[in-house]
Amino acid sequence: MPNRSKTAFAAVLLGTVAMSSPALAGFIDFEDAPSRGLSDNDTLTGQYQATDGVTFSGAVLEESGTNRPDGFLNDQLNARDAETGTPTPGLGSYFLRTNDDFSNRGPGDTFLSVVYDTPSSAASGEIWDIDGNSSQGTEKWDVVFSLAGGVVATLESPEGTTNGASSLDGLPWLFEYSGSAFDRIDFVFSGSKQTGIGLAFDNFRTGTAVPVPATLGLLGLGLAGLGVVARRRKTV
Repeated sequence: MPNRSKTAFAAVLLGTVAMSSPALAGFIDFEDAPSRGLSDNDTLTGQYQATDGVTFSGAVLEESGTNRPDGFLNDQLNARDAETGTPTPGLGSYFLRTNDDFSNRGPGDTFLSVVYDTPSSAASGEIWDIDGNSSQGTEKWDVVFSLAGGVVATLESPEGTTNGASSLDGLPWLFEYSGSAFDRIDFVFSGSKQTGIGLAFDNFRTGTAVPVPATLGLLGLGLAGLGVVARRRKTV
């Protein structure tokens, strides 16, 4: 009888720990977009929700080589992150870009949002096409992490002040965050340009899920079960 109790408890405890353990980071490079029924210029919303637990707003799918807008598609081979010099993946055949509605858009506006089904504690990704010019101004982005509407962290991109080789036009800026839990990421424009603002987004690691109270409660039940088994052994 004690052996059976221990076996049953072990199964319950393993299941409980599995349910309460953080999930491994997911990776989205949008190369599988066609298999999800998406094509060039389609708006992304919840197409990655079932597999990755995130929804998108404010962006559309871009297929490389279709209409070649300036900026995002000047993907440089063996591109390196501007700040760290670390090689990063290229844009590939598919990535996200901000939609074409640039009217009344400017500093302080959110151009892309990622909303999580379950809070996460880490994420990373790439922004491409951070540039500017003397007539229009600069480009800069704030990557804002929030939980239940409250900001928990903000990362600031470099400020693009010119087109060409000295800018991030066709080069990635890799952002990485690990820390307090968040359930939303907003990409907010903080440059000085008032028109021609664009954002390309790719190679997104969604992060590590944070155990929710319900699963922690299950773990507590499992530990309580251990006490029951121990007491039964004493009375046998």
